Amino acid sequence: MMKLIFALIILLLFAWRIRRGFANGIMGEIVTIVSGAVALICVVLIFFAVTSVRAKAMSTLTVCIAALILLGILFRVCSLIFSPLLALSNISIIEGMNKILGAFMGAVEACVLSGLLYYGLEYAGVFIF
Repeated sequence: MMKLIFALIILLLFAWRIRRGFANGIMGEIVTIVSGAVALICVVLIFFAVTSVRAKAMSTLTVCIAALILLGILFRVCSLIFSPLLALSNISIIEGMNKILGAFMGAVEACVLSGLLYYGLEYAGVFIF
């Protein structure tokens, strides 16, 4: 029964990510992945900054704040690069290939998420297979 539920979840995950990837295109998917990675890094840096304040480690706080500022600048530069590329991907000749590659990227994302889900459940003690 557990295998069936897990397979259904994976199937829904694949359908969702492939459909979303086709709708966004490869450039939209890359922007989404970069945005998610930057957000995750920001959360980790903020966590380290709060922890360093509680431990009164001002050098760690300084490094975290500097890293957050540099990350913000880097994200802004990336958004300046991706804006014209997103506009370029709407050209009719490129749009079909962009959508197909976006669906492929969605399938790759679903594979990665499925693996993380499987290992996370296995780590929690829920054995699927």
